[in-house]
Amino acid sequence: MNCAGASVPIRSYAEANRELIASFDRYMQSRGNSPETRRHYIEPITRLVDAIGAQSVVNVERPAIRALFAEWERKGLNPNSIRLYTCAFRAFFRFLNLTGLTRHNPMWLVAYRKLPTRVPVVLTVEQVQKLIAVARDPFERAVVEILYGAGVRISEFTKLRLEDIAWGDPSALRVHKGKGGKDRVTLLGKHAEEAIRAYQEWRPSKHGYLFEAPPRIGVISFHPSSKATKNGSWRVRFYLNRIQREMSLGSIEEIPTKDEARAEFQRWLQNKPGYKPVPARPYHPSAIRDLLNRLAHRAGLPHVHPHALRRAMASHMLQSGGNLRVVQDLLGHERLNTTMRYTHLDIADLQRTYEKAHPHAKGESSNDEKE
Repeated sequence: MNCAGASVPIRSYAEANRELIASFDRYMQSRGNSPETRRHYIEPITRLVDAIGAQSVVNVERPAIRALFAEWERKGLNPNSIRLYTCAFRAFFRFLNLTGLTRHNPMWLVAYRKLPTRVPVVLTVEQVQKLIAVARDPFERAVVEILYGAGVRISEFTKLRLEDIAWGDPSALRVHKGKGGKDRVTLLGKHAEEAIRAYQEWRPSKHGYLFEAPPRIGVISFHPSSKATKNGSWRVRFYLNRIQREMSLGSIEEIPTKDEARAEFQRWLQNKPGYKPVPARPYHPSAIRDLLNRLAHRAGLPHVHPHALRRAMASHMLQSGGNLRVVQDLLGHERLNTTMRYTHLDIADLQRTYEKAHPHAKGESSNDEKE
């Protein structure tokens, strides 16, 4: 029996919304979408679900979507992110339609936000050479040479394997499941080839990744003693609860060999919760971004990100007379308009091309042509 004024419990759809997000993530995974793509889609949808609270995401209306976009834009969300959010919401609500939960789609009349036209800043050839010149080891040099020589995206770069290289003249690099899940073949220049060979000789890959992060299982090293009466001791650096620590394992008299020091370390770890050895793995994109920033700082350049080297490769090829269609294939662009955004010709380039190609550029008279 309902009494007037009695409180009625309000049903919350927050948990159901989270389950739908998890289902959408599994759906994208089954379609072969990369972890990076899934992350870029899940983050906006999670933000949408957080904004609507207890309301069911299945019943969200178009005005609410527009109001959220307007609010996020007022808080500083840039047009590129608004466009990405629009794409993520469209995919999510199409997924909800496929599940049969609803025929309603609030994104049907929500258009993509028009992006402002801007000319990107492109690294010069001299600036790229500076990045290479300040490299302190074969790994740092190879990172720059591959990103610039092959023009791969950072998500493609971290997945490269040794078997993806077809050595020859020129050598080719097969990119598996690039943007849009498509494979393509790009080329390696002589400098990139030399950099890869030098890097593999310096630090050979043990699990097939072209750029392989060393395993985190604890580094054991011998430290000589400052006292003449002692020979030294074994020390180990390792991660415990994600914090790097260092300790002494014992003297060389107690533990004669490095293998015995490793065994002693493993015995000590058996009673230490929080230690999780990390096997060899491909580098995370953030590690490569940090590396490029360190190189840029050494070279006296502003912030350099991986895509800047991809853009520089395309721009330098086009400035040197490269065919636009060939550059499009090397970069893996679906549309030619996308490739054209990478062209970066300064005023001097435009003036030289104009004077070389236009018959009236140098004030030649039409009468002279008739004669």
